[in-house]
Amino acid sequence: MLTGDTDQSILSVAVQLCKSCGGKLFVLFVIEPNRVSRLASLTHQKVNLVYDKTEENGWKLLYLAEDEAVENGVWTSLHLEEGSLLDLTKRYVDTYQIEALLIKRKDESKKIFVSSSIPVIGL
Repeated sequence: MLTGDTDQSILSVAVQLCKSCGGKLFVLFVIEPNRVSRLASLTHQKVNLVYDKTEENGWKLLYLAEDEAVENGVWTSLHLEEGSLLDLTKRYVDTYQIEALLIKRKDESKKIFVSSSIPVIGL
């Protein structure tokens, strides 16, 4: 799972993990409206400009993940969603029968770890 403040170092780890165990890689980038609003306020920018930049950066990260996965022969599905990271995570786990989560943001990994029915790996 990726968010606006995720760096791309998690991508290689996720791809290699899937490659080593023969897994599929679902990459979810979440745009959190409250974070976008807060960032817009802090930087004195319009919310729609910050949202657009966040979405653009999200697609860049998703395509980087896809490129690395293809190079390593890992099946990949890319997703960009707006909403609550916790709610979207639960929905994706159930919908796609995901068996483990890899997340970079430590503050969010704690919340997800407590509420998740599957293993959560926080980097």
